[in-house]
Parts: sequence; structure tokens; C-alpha cells
Amino acid sequence: MKILRDYIKYAKKMIAPKLTDDAGQVLTQNYVEMRKIGAGRGQITAYPRQLESLIRLAEAHARMRFSQTVEVVDVEEAARLHREALKQSATDPTTGRIDVSILTTGQSSAMRKRKVEIAKALRELIGKRGKAANVSYDKLFSEFKESSDIQITRDMYEDALKDLQDENVITRAGRNNIRINTVVAR
Repeated sequence: MKILRDYIKYAKKMIAPKLTDDAGQVLTQNYVEMRKIGAGRGQITAYPRQLESLIRLAEAHARMRFSQTVEVVDVEEAARLHREALKQSATDPTTGRIDVSILTTGQSSAMRKRKVEIAKALRELIGKRGKAANVSYDKLFSEFKESSDIQITRDMYEDALKDLQDENVITRAGRNNIRINTVVAR
């Protein structure tokens, strides 16, 4: 461990690698490819922050080799590490695709879209009830599951209720009572 610590300490202190022209071109190509992946699906899959990360990883790889220049091999290794990290941390479990918004928002774009659809369907169900009234949490959940084609869990239902409460459509009165505040347009 001491040798490894000394190695790292020396590399940080003595090695300040600079990007070669070839490595810069490969780095740019990798970043453009990352951007293209999401553009086809209408998503942004690479931000300038990812480019900065690729540069830092490539510099670190060059530093590890005690090289004063960042070579193409360093950029390729940085891109490989970045791809693997994205696969592990930003893969949408429902689609199997990489979605960088998972890192920035905590939810995939598909999950956010589904959340909006559930809230809309619940708003429509409440609108069909007509007048403002009180309703049981469990009764509304059962009605929603029966009347909707959307398969939901209690957590999804809770999220939709929170959204409707934020919009002042409903008020939660304790755990089991929901007050419908207004008649919702269908």
C-alpha cells in the first residue's frame, strides 16, 4: 500500500499531461458519438460535463502511465470507463437504454412520462365523480385500478396523489381520507 500511495503522490505532483492533437480529435469524436446516441431518441445523452469527465479520465490514465502527454490510448480507455459507468448507473430498467437523465433527476424520462399519464388518468377519474367531496384512499385506489388500463402500484398512486395535491385538486386529510377540492374538467 505504501508503494501505491507513493506512486499516486508522485504522479499527482510530477505529471501534468497535455492533450495531443490526435487524442483531442478522438476525444471530440467520442463526445459527438455520445451526443448522437440520444439525438435519435430525442434525448440528450451527453452534456459538457461528460466531456470534462472524459478529459479528466484520459489525463488520469496518462498520469498513471507517467506520461506527459495524453495519447489516443488514454482517450480510448477513458471512453471505455465512461461507457461502463453509464451502463451501471444510468440504464433505464424498463427500456434497457442508457438515460443520462436518471443521473440528473433520479428518474428516467420514461418513468417521468408514465408518472404524468397516471396523474392525468387519476384527475380524469376524479372529474367523473362530479362534485367536490370526500373519498376513501383505498376506495379511490380501487376505482382507479378498475377503470384504468394503466397498471399501477401503490407507490405510483401515492406519487399521482402528491402531484394532484400540489395542483390543489385534492387535499389529503390523514392517511385514509382524500378531499376533492374542485370539480376537475374532463
